[in-house]
Amino acid sequence: MDETKQKVQTVLNKKQLSSIMNNTKWEQLLKSVKDTLPFRPSYQVKYVLEDTPYPEKFEDDEWYVGDWDYGLRPFYTVEWIRVRPRLVKHRGRLIQPEIIDITEEFVSILQKLRIPFVREDNTICIYGYVNSTEIFN
Repeated sequence: MDETKQKVQTVLNKKQLSSIMNNTKWEQLLKSVKDTLPFRPSYQVKYVLEDTPYPEKFEDDEWYVGDWDYGLRPFYTVEWIRVRPRLVKHRGRLIQPEIIDITEEFVSILQKLRIPFVREDNTICIYGYVNSTEIFN
């Protein structure tokens, strides 16, 4: 086992976290997002070995898309991701921006792939690890 995997395993044991996702599920999710959605939604990621998520601020709809190619790798380091499947499309200084909302399409992907998630306001949280499955009830 490489050094990073050992560190992750140590933190998981200390926090008493159990795996919810595996590499196959992550790969299926990434492929579905890239192949079926009109844009790749922005996300906030919390890594097992980090104390704070990135980006730290993730309260508003964003104009940028998420890095669904390389941003979540290696998967075993992802404690959770919080996805905002909405995109702000600017239309000029005098016109209000358009909000493109693909929340239902994103939820449909998660349900099809049988990936457990928690929906909170305009975000969807997908956990790599949890200490209790009660959060999904």
